[in-house]
Amino acid sequence: MKFIIHGKNVEVTDALREYIEEKLGRVEKFSRHILEMNVELSVAKNPRIKNNQQVTVTTSVNGLMLRAEESSVNMYAAIDLVGDKLERQLKKYERKRNNRQNQVKTSVAMSGPLDPSVLDDEDTPRRVRNERLAIKPMSAEEAAAQMDLMDYPFLLFRNQDTNALNIIYRIDEKSDEYGLIIPDEAVDEAVVMRI
Repeated sequence: MKFIIHGKNVEVTDALREYIEEKLGRVEKFSRHILEMNVELSVAKNPRIKNNQQVTVTTSVNGLMLRAEESSVNMYAAIDLVGDKLERQLKKYERKRNNRQNQVKTSVAMSGPLDPSVLDDEDTPRRVRNERLAIKPMSAEEAAAQMDLMDYPFLLFRNQDTNALNIIYRIDEKSDEYGLIIPDEAVDEAVVMRI
């Protein structure tokens, strides 16, 4: 497993690097799918913060991002805490993965091919309802009216002014307040406006 270790307001010494590789390297026994682990060490300069030494670990397991973050008064203690947290997350992931595989095998053996349902976090079938809607150009006000008619919590529509896909959603039912999500491909975020 490859470790990428960064320090923010702290020098990453050889002793810290070895400790990280030893403590976080043991998570490999819980999942063989981890190839790389990104570790960020940081120290808050604010004297009011008691647990000012923080460790953040991000890694990918079969395309699923796992993130663990812990703080302590001591960097080594924070590494121990984040290692324990990451182990719990990986055990949970592998347990669910194995349960899903066993359920799929049992389902296929008992009933033949599976219907198009997916398994959620509780390992129970979740039905996905598909609906097809014509996405016609309309104003935000028209989209809000259509969303209310169909009793949806949100609606994807094509904005008649920009010809871009937007999402309108209900912020508060009591005050008839709506939010509009306008994706901007020039930035990594979407603009959210209240209407």
